[in-house]
Amino acid sequence: MKRALRLAFVIGCSASCSDPSQPPAPRVCAPAPPAPACVPLYEPTFTNVFERTLKPSCGLGGAACHTAKGRQGGLVFEDADEAYRGLQAGQVAAGDPACSGIVVRLAAADPNVRMPPGRALAAGEQCAVARWIADGAKR
Repeated sequence: MKRALRLAFVIGCSASCSDPSQPPAPRVCAPAPPAPACVPLYEPTFTNVFERTLKPSCGLGGAACHTAKGRQGGLVFEDADEAYRGLQAGQVAAGDPACSGIVVRLAAADPNVRMPPGRALAAGEQCAVARWIADGAKR
């Protein structure tokens, strides 16, 4: 039952989390391994996370969910500055990857929740995102 409630919140998050008139949503944490235990595909900096994972997986025209036109969940991954602002506005809990919305979505087993749709990111990519967040999610 708890898992169903957690998934329902995550599914509904894109509609309500980005609305500043709504009260803050409770934190939802992913059942992800601790970031230091994984092996990142690349050095976990924001520039690398953006250029090597977010932009090509979610911000290109073919994957229109997070383009300037799509703006799903209020996130745009075409521009690094806009992507960083969007992530910091509620998708990243600096120092706590398991309770960061982006990690919850990347690590989800449910294909209706997991991002990107259709396929999970490689473990090394997920790890790089989690390690960047664990290290403080700095720009």
